[in-house]
Amino acid sequence: MSWQSVLEAVVGAAQPLFASDEPQCAIIGSVASALQGCRVSPRDLDILAVEPETTRRFAALMSAYTPAHCEHPTDHAQWLSSTETPLSTGPDEWGFFWHFGRWEIGDMKVEVAHIAAPEGFPTSEDGAGIWEAGPEIWPYVRCVPFAGTLVPVVPLEIQLQTSFARGMEERTAAIVSALRQNGYDSTLIQKALDSERMERFEEMMRAEPG
Repeated sequence: MSWQSVLEAVVGAAQPLFASDEPQCAIIGSVASALQGCRVSPRDLDILAVEPETTRRFAALMSAYTPAHCEHPTDHAQWLSSTETPLSTGPDEWGFFWHFGRWEIGDMKVEVAHIAAPEGFPTSEDGAGIWEAGPEIWPYVRCVPFAGTLVPVVPLEIQLQTSFARGMEERTAAIVSALRQNGYDSTLIQKALDSERMERFEEMMRAEPG
C-alpha cells in the first residue's frame, strides 16, 4: 500500500480525533512533510496525541487493524499493539514518559504517541526552539487538504528544528526547499528555531537552490 492509502485508512478509522475544531491528534514526521510539499518518501506514519487518554481512544478506533494477541519481543522496535495490550507505557532511557501504540497496515508502521518530557526539559521560552513531538506544537498545528478532507499537521517551521537537531540533512534540505518555494511564517520560525539553527536556516535560504 502507498503511504497515501495508509493515511486515508487511518484518518477514516480515527476521524473523530482528527476532525474537530481543535484536533486531538496531528500528523508529524515524514508524512507531515510530504503533505506540506516536501519531496520525501514516507516509510511510516507518525501521529502525536494531545493527551495520554487520546492514545487510548486512538487505539480503540484502530480495532479493525488490531490483532487479539502479539508476542512482546525484547526489541521494542518490533512491538505491536494488540487487543490484549493496546498501548506501551513508561519512561525511556532519557526520562521521557510514553503512551505509545503501533500497528502495521500493509508494509507500513503506524505509530501514535503522547510523550511527556522530563522536568526541566528546555522549551522555546528558554530559546531552545520547539520540539516536533512536544506539547508546544498544539497552538501552531495547521490543517492541509488530503483526499477530500483536511488533516492536522505539525508545521514545517517546527519540523525544521527537529530535523536540524537530528542531523537529517536530506530532510532538512527538503523542508528548506519547500519553505523557499511556498513561503513560511516568519514569526513562527523565529520561535521554532533556536539561535544556532536560525542562523543556519538563513544561510541556506540565501544560498542558491541546488
